[in-house]
Amino acid sequence: MLKKSIALLMTLTSLNVAAPVEASPLPVIKDRPNLQKYCYQHHRAEARLTAFSATAWQCWKSPTQTWGISVNQACKDQHGLPKSAYDNKHDPYSWYCYKPKPKAPGVDLTRYCKKHFGQSARAKLVGSSALDWVCASGTHNRWGISVSTACKEQHGLPKAAYSDRKNPYSWYCHR
Repeated sequence: MLKKSIALLMTLTSLNVAAPVEASPLPVIKDRPNLQKYCYQHHRAEARLTAFSATAWQCWKSPTQTWGISVNQACKDQHGLPKSAYDNKHDPYSWYCYKPKPKAPGVDLTRYCKKHFGQSARAKLVGSSALDWVCASGTHNRWGISVSTACKEQHGLPKAAYSDRKNPYSWYCHR
């Protein structure tokens, strides 16, 4: 059994498969850009370091023919991933490509109010914090809002949260 586990691990490692790195509604993928490949493809040159730093790469053909490297473009060309970053500015080999985690969807409180209390109901802010929303219809009818229920109904996500209690517009849905 141990031999099979080691063989499977070695096979997966040799495939260089990109893996999701954090939980989100959509997976966040990370992969390494090949800067040599980028320089050859765009300038028929080689990638060289001018200092031992992540930001010190350049495409080099001769002392008078050098170009900067767009690591974002390398990521798009090679992996179809739109963004790049480095783990450590002092490590030139720490670049990676990634697709940003999607922003958590917001929640439409008026939509929730209309569904649960009728077409004349609206979300109404009765204070200044994220917790001060109610459904209101007319001048005297007010009901509480279940933001988690609104998230389930509108996005299929089971939880609701606010990013800033003092900001009534900071509600979002998540897993």
